[in-house]
Amino acid sequence: MSEKIYIKGLRTFKPNEKAPDFVKGTLLITPNELFEFLKENESLLTDYKGTKQLRCQILDGDKGLYFTVDTFKPQAKEEAITSGSDSDSMPF
Repeated sequence: MSEKIYIKGLRTFKPNEKAPDFVKGTLLITPNELFEFLKENESLLTDYKGTKQLRCQILDGDKGLYFTVDTFKPQAKEEAITSGSDSDSMPF
C-alpha cells in the first residue's frame, strides 16, 4: 500500500452533534492552499478528455471523513497477462 497523500486546502469536520443524520460533515476549502498544492504536485494530476484532474478518495477515519489523492494505477492488460508466469509453462 502506498503512502497516503493528504490534499492541502481541504479540511473536513465531523457534523455537529445536533445535526440531522443526512449531514455527514463540513468541508472547508482554502483556495490558495489548494491551488498551491496542485501546482507543487502536477505529477499527481490525471488527464481525462484533455482536462487535468486530481483523482481523490473520500475516506472515513476516527476523526470523520477526509480526502487523499487516489494514486492507484491499474496494470496494463499485456502486463497483467504476462507478469508472474512464463507463457511456455502454461498448463493448457
